[in-house]
Amino acid sequence: MDLILVRHGDSEAAAGLCVGHTDVALSSSGFLAIQRLAAQWQSEAPRFLFTSDLRRAQQSAQVFAARFATEPLADPRLREIDLGEWDGQRWDTIAKEDAARYRHWADNWLIQEAPGGESFSDVIRRTGAWLAALLGSTGDNDCVLTMAHAGSIRALLCHALGLPPARAFALKVDLARASRIRYRLGQFEVSYTNASRFEDD
Repeated sequence: MDLILVRHGDSEAAAGLCVGHTDVALSSSGFLAIQRLAAQWQSEAPRFLFTSDLRRAQQSAQVFAARFATEPLADPRLREIDLGEWDGQRWDTIAKEDAARYRHWADNWLIQEAPGGESFSDVIRRTGAWLAALLGSTGDNDCVLTMAHAGSIRALLCHALGLPPARAFALKVDLARASRIRYRLGQFEVSYTNASRFEDD
C-alpha cells in the first residue's frame, strides 16, 4: 500500500495566529498551490481519498476529488492538534498574557496539553488509530491519498518510520507539499517527503 500525505494549502488565518482546530478556509494562494500540486498527478486515481474534517483540508481535498471524480472521506482523527483555549489567539498574546502555562507547554509539548486541548502524544494516539484501521482495510498495490496538517502528518510519519515523537520537528512539512511512504511486508519505507510534486515510482 502506498500512502501519500499532503498538507493543505495556505489558509486565510493571519500571520502569527494560533491555528489548531480553528476552522479557517483556504486562501486564494493556498487554493492555487493545491491546484498546481494536483496538476502534477500522473498515476491512476487513488483507491481512497481521505481528509481531515477541518475546512482548509477539506477544501484542498476537493481539488483532488474533482480531478479523480470521487468523494473525499472526512475523518476527525486527521485533524491538526487541538490547542484548546489558545486556538484562534495570537501567539505573542498567549506568550505574554498566559506566560507561565505557555512556557510549561513549550517545554513539555510532547506530553503536555495546551489548556483545554491536546498534547502531541494525543495526536500520535489518534492518528495511530486511523493508520491501524487503514492498514486493515487496504490491499496490495492500493494507493491512498490523504489531506491533513503539519501536526497530524508528522505524527503519522513518526508512526510509520518508528521515529521517536520528540524528533517530530526534524520532519519538514510545508504547505501544499507531499510525502509518500510505502507499506510492504509488514513495514514502511520512505519514497519521498515534503515534495512540491508527485514523484514517479
